[in-house]
Amino acid sequence: MNRILYIQNVEEATRELNKINVSSQGVQVMAPKAIGLNIKLENVKLGAANILKQEMLSIGGDAAVARGVVEGKEKISDVILMGNADKIKKIIKKLEYQTIFGLSEIKADLEKTLEQILEKSVRILNCNGKEVLLDKIRIIGVLNVSPDSFSDGNEFLNPDKAVEHVLKMIDEGVDIIDIGGESTRPGAEEISVQTEIQRVIQIIERLSGKVPISIDTYKADVAEAAIQAGASIVNDISALRFDKSMIKVLKKNKHIPIILMHMQGTPRTMQKKPFYQDTISEILSFLKERIDFCISNGISKERILIDPGIGFGKRHSDNLLILKKIMEFHCLNVPIVLGASRKSFIGRIYDSTPKERLAGSLAATALAFQHNIHFVRVHDVKEHKQLLQTLEKVGEAI
Repeated sequence: MNRILYIQNVEEATRELNKINVSSQGVQVMAPKAIGLNIKLENVKLGAANILKQEMLSIGGDAAVARGVVEGKEKISDVILMGNADKIKKIIKKLEYQTIFGLSEIKADLEKTLEQILEKSVRILNCNGKEVLLDKIRIIGVLNVSPDSFSDGNEFLNPDKAVEHVLKMIDEGVDIIDIGGESTRPGAEEISVQTEIQRVIQIIERLSGKVPISIDTYKADVAEAAIQAGASIVNDISALRFDKSMIKVLKKNKHIPIILMHMQGTPRTMQKKPFYQDTISEILSFLKERIDFCISNGISKERILIDPGIGFGKRHSDNLLILKKIMEFHCLNVPIVLGASRKSFIGRIYDSTPKERLAGSLAATALAFQHNIHFVRVHDVKEHKQLLQTLEKVGEAI
């Protein structure tokens, strides 16, 4: 029986080629040809756009350019290269001696993109000496120590209950615990540094050493106190914008990773008519600028994670589009965190309270798994762990 093969990556391509007894040299040559690729290049000069179009056609691929580029009427155009990994290899080779119109920079970017796609090495996230292997999707368990969080406000203000809940999550297979002392739900009011520290520090101290702990805060003093108490990751919803001293905390604590999240506005204003012309492009541009900011301040790329910020300054359509296009965030070449658990966009899909949104949360995690996302931030650890175990076993099937 003839059939269409569904091949997602080099490993799957290699497996299918080996199954029909292709030579080892043939596997190496042909595996990249099995991976379909559409690469979008932004703001390409007219000359470069035309050269890319011609060269892609010459190797059996294609390149989409703006109307008017071929006639020389458009001076700048986005370009979509259409082919496969093998054709991207060939276009890189063809650009080897092209230095005009910014083609040398385009070649360098394409090399990085291809390396990322074909790369087989596994990342290791160093969390202040605690290593998290990113060989599969990892679970970040949420602990809100606040009276007004949207999902579980007031449940874990008592330190004994909070610690008990975390120990339960550890038993269920959590990889990292994310502790926050201030609600960042839409319209939430800011609390003092002292109140936030009082809520989280004793819990962190009691859990230190049991599991890597992320402190969910945008305040430098809270982050510093949490690190001293045993936290090993900083999760900043403002991506280091709200407190200018946060970068100093990261410089001082050289082995603490930072999660940079995208948000329009502040928790108090973010849902007041958020607007985007091109949602994914704008979020990516923001996150790239924040990554560049960190690197320019001495924070190595190995310490940086990104979160597209579902529910933070997003319309319903934006949240859905992030899930649909989550694969595109790999272009930033840093680990990706997806936080969709129990969020209100699920309640717009089917009428539900936060605790009735498990099905929608699991669907988001299944999409994250499908697109090789590194972390999911969730409330229901056991159910998400079971889902991922099932998907992993399916993926291992030969």
